[in-house]
Amino acid sequence: MSSSLPDQSHELVETMITHPLALGIADTLLAVVDAAVPDFVEGLYLVGSAALGDFRPLLSDVDFVAVSRTRPRDGKLAALAEAHARLALEQPIPALDGIYLAWDDLQDGPDGIPDGPGVQQGLFFESGCHDWHPLTWSVLGASAITIRGPLCAGTGLWCGAADLEQWALASVDRCLGTWLEPDEAEGATLLAADGVERAVLGMCRLHYILATGVVPSKSNAGLYGLITFQPAWHRIIDEALRIRRAPEAACLYETPGERRRDASAFVRAVADDARAGSRWERGRGRPACRTKDR
Repeated sequence: MSSSLPDQSHELVETMITHPLALGIADTLLAVVDAAVPDFVEGLYLVGSAALGDFRPLLSDVDFVAVSRTRPRDGKLAALAEAHARLALEQPIPALDGIYLAWDDLQDGPDGIPDGPGVQQGLFFESGCHDWHPLTWSVLGASAITIRGPLCAGTGLWCGAADLEQWALASVDRCLGTWLEPDEAEGATLLAADGVERAVLGMCRLHYILATGVVPSKSNAGLYGLITFQPAWHRIIDEALRIRRAPEAACLYETPGERRRDASAFVRAVADDARAGSRWERGRGRPACRTKDR
């Protein structure tokens, strides 16, 4: 079916502060996909860090949602796979992450539609990409940057507060398993600077979502962490923010091992607090509890 969203021009969103590299990657994506499957993509929206004003070229992926009249099938799927393979070779960094939807999918939400094609770290998959979740729809409806098609942000698309909360709670456990590896290798991911940034700010973001129902940028999630959590945790939060926002600045820790210990302890503590206070405090949008000092 045709788009049911308001017919508004691309110029309406050009005043948004969006990193030029992210915009350039989006334009390249459209050019390559249009050449491979003409007149197929009717809407293209940036979500993720580019839409939230927090795009960092050395850390961020370019997250997108591409929308068409119908889902791609058969020959179109093959053509899209070839197009993304070419893009991954020509423009490997920053990587593309995204999903291909039909217009109806925007209103139905992630749980009301079957899984479908998408891109993860530049690789095209016919199904199974990780961006088919409430966070993508929430950012799409609140903050999306329109590259092509009708204006999407603020148009009252699918919004499931309970679904977003359930997704965030499940993500707390999933991320613990990713960031805190078992047995003797525990915390190996946190030896690397980018691992510290992802884990510390990522857990702050999940806590923020559970406390407010709003999806923040990673940087804003870190600032929230400085306000919300005890001062004993501020050093590791500041370090994660340094890695994201000023990687050229001096590290706040003497050794990677010392930093890993703080990051691991912080992630565990915030995860426990997020589980304990996952319901919004009587609808007032404030955290139900504060993480205790170590």
